[in-house]
Amino acid sequence: MALTDDEKLALATRFAAATRANDAEAYRALVAPDAVTWHNFDDTEVTVEHTVRTVAWLHKTVRNLTWHDVELLPTPTGWVSRTIMTGEAPGGALRVHSCVVVTIDDDGLVRRVDEYLDPTQTAVLRA
Repeated sequence: MALTDDEKLALATRFAAATRANDAEAYRALVAPDAVTWHNFDDTEVTVEHTVRTVAWLHKTVRNLTWHDVELLPTPTGWVSRTIMTGEAPGGALRVHSCVVVTIDDDGLVRRVDEYLDPTQTAVLRA
């Protein structure tokens, strides 16, 4: 059964909250076990567990890590979210513009996340 636009946006809000709180269990509960996240900057698909580890690393590495919502729009297959991630990274101020295109399945679980960002904006993470 397809979700309504309001249900998709509610799921998107819970999905973002799980990431922002570094709540791995809440994140896992919202995604299909075989879900993938694809990155535009390396053309790679990663697993749920890889994504969970990356989010945990960000929270550990970046002081005052915050996501600022720019736009959240439902689509026929999920939603699109634009955000700006900020904080204090090892190499200085972090400011990353991101766009994710999320696809959900008929059970209302996230199946795929396509993440678009400029990797030059993340250089301060590797300092």
